[in-house]
Amino acid sequence: MRDDSRACNQYHRYISFIETLTMLEYTSRAFIGPSLLALALGGILGTAAAEDMGQSSTGLEAGVDAQVRPGDDFFGYANGSWLQATPVPPGKKSWSARDEINERVSQQMQALLDEVWTNPQGTVARKVADFRAAYLNDRAIAAQGLRPLKPLLNHIARVRDKAALTALLGQTLRADADPVNRGQYNSAHVLGLAAESSIRGEKNYTAILVQGGLSLPGREHYLSADAGMQALRARYRKAVSAVLAQLDPAHAASAAARADAVIALETALAQSHAADEVSDNERNANNLWTRADFARQAPGMDWPGFFKAAGLARQASFVAWQPSALTGLAVLVDTQPVQVWQDYLRVRAICAYAEVLPASFAALAPALRGAAAGEMPVQAVQRANAVTQSVMREYIGRLYVERYFPAAQKARLNTIVDNVVAAFGRRVEAAPWLSPASKTVALAKLKVLYFGMAYPEKWQDHEALVISPTNPVANLQHLADRHYRQTLDRLGKPIDSKQWVAAPQQAGGLLMFQQNAYNFTAALLQAPKFDAQMSDAMTYGAIGAIVGHEVSHFVDTLGAEYDSDGRLRRWWTPEDMSGYATASEALERQFSSYRPYPEVAVDGKKTTVENVADLGGLAAAFDAYRASLKDMGREVDYVRQQDRQFFIGYARSWRIKSTEEALRTQLTKDNHAPERYRVAAVRNLDAWYEAFDVRPGDRLYLDPENRLRIW
Repeated sequence: MRDDSRACNQYHRYISFIETLTMLEYTSRAFIGPSLLALALGGILGTAAAEDMGQSSTGLEAGVDAQVRPGDDFFGYANGSWLQATPVPPGKKSWSARDEINERVSQQMQALLDEVWTNPQGTVARKVADFRAAYLNDRAIAAQGLRPLKPLLNHIARVRDKAALTALLGQTLRADADPVNRGQYNSAHVLGLAAESSIRGEKNYTAILVQGGLSLPGREHYLSADAGMQALRARYRKAVSAVLAQLDPAHAASAAARADAVIALETALAQSHAADEVSDNERNANNLWTRADFARQAPGMDWPGFFKAAGLARQASFVAWQPSALTGLAVLVDTQPVQVWQDYLRVRAICAYAEVLPASFAALAPALRGAAAGEMPVQAVQRANAVTQSVMREYIGRLYVERYFPAAQKARLNTIVDNVVAAFGRRVEAAPWLSPASKTVALAKLKVLYFGMAYPEKWQDHEALVISPTNPVANLQHLADRHYRQTLDRLGKPIDSKQWVAAPQQAGGLLMFQQNAYNFTAALLQAPKFDAQMSDAMTYGAIGAIVGHEVSHFVDTLGAEYDSDGRLRRWWTPEDMSGYATASEALERQFSSYRPYPEVAVDGKKTTVENVADLGGLAAAFDAYRASLKDMGREVDYVRQQDRQFFIGYARSWRIKSTEEALRTQLTKDNHAPERYRVAAVRNLDAWYEAFDVRPGDRLYLDPENRLRIW
């Protein structure tokens, strides 16, 4: 990968999900103003013709604005009724198709969680209900006190030497990291484990160790001299002292001094941690350590004892995602007193489960996770819902799909995906700027690409899942233990490209170059992007074009860094890059000509990669849709009607309204062009002109020789 791999990594992890809440941490675009209504597309575009198109507004075209010429403003034409009827909600700066979907998903999830308790004992639904009920069972939590944590607290108390300490650290290792796919490179424990695809073309899952062990959100919270950070640390110190005093009332007088020692230990851990910009780089997977390397590069800790206690005695090598953290941990195990480590582990145990412990500990939870003073507390029901959706997300995903996404639609969409991928492959073969050798690699990648739609091909077995309606601590521990055992079981086994990382009930998509795979979730497959009643033509336009866009990334300048086996290898040649730059230059100029405001233009250069993907994906989806018509493709009137639905489906999938502030921010920060201009990609396809009678003089009209094709 290039030196700017971190930016690529951040940008194309594509976690657009409504989540990021773990057991330890809680972790809203077309401005409808005169400038955009005029489309102010720049000097290359002509003036609008004023005549009414006279098109029918029945059936699937009921929402168009017949007063707008498609060739002047296709976005406004296709989305006319919605734009006129939909305000930007109070408190929002924009309202888009994605926002509509997210709001609907939130309502769907609330309805689902409100009803799971009606299911019989032993069912997945009832286990989800019991987990949530336990989280809200204040009476049981108060009655149990610290009993659910006693085994762990007693284990900590029995630690008398560094060997026992190391063994305990190994026994509490958990698989709460995913640095490759989800950008989770900090663990709640001193180290975290992941079993993932790596970057050297491995056929089997690789063991990855990541840094961890901090209570506050990140290393800067310990090291920054910022006044706000200092205030957070002071608040955290008081909370740590209060925890130690409650755990050991007989020695409450020494709690403040012990808290200082704990925070000093955490600060030293933080100093050894890699910064986020260093951690967020897939080249960290090149830090492959053998067992012997741990002794050489991280001396001071009994690593064989640690791995044995962690169930990793037979693991020969690991990726050290942040080597400095391993070295720093070993130094601290070697040099810090056992008693300080014991207090640290006690505080970490309370911090992990504070919200489901008695009120005196639960009250400390915000300060223990670094919340600022005065921060609005999360209501108990909201917190329970969020935690349930996070830690039981795969089980909830199954329930969500069973209720909201029929299996027949997955099969239908899989056919569309297959057709779009095949069509994109034909475009790769025909690309004049891509060398024959590179075409071979690109086609090989497309051949083995897994593009998962809606939900996983298989679900986890839930029979052995034990959930108590009264013991939330035990539930959290059981789920963490279960996930850890599953992670250990994957190590050394062949990589399954069909293993889902995204949660079906979280609206979004996840691109995974190392697995040569993509997850497109069921939650995102809702109106206006998808509807079971939509025609195939409209579905190809709305969903097929998105599929084509994402497929393009596997073989474009981003995917050119990864071979078909996920190996990090630049397979584009310098000549390919030069040819791509020449081929995409006209598209860059096309987008740079769009001016939402007289003094502001779209940055065609910054948005080039996504604009190329939009155009290539739209074209491949159109090819696939046309091929799907088969014999009906000879019926001229029918084809024109279907073509119109294809393009309207595309435009409606990107509908949005936003304030001027939001649009200006988007123009400055987003690597995607504003949605109105993304929709304008249709002006590069000949069929769009025929379908909507677009003529010279229309603002979006391009002479045939100026209509672009990259793929």
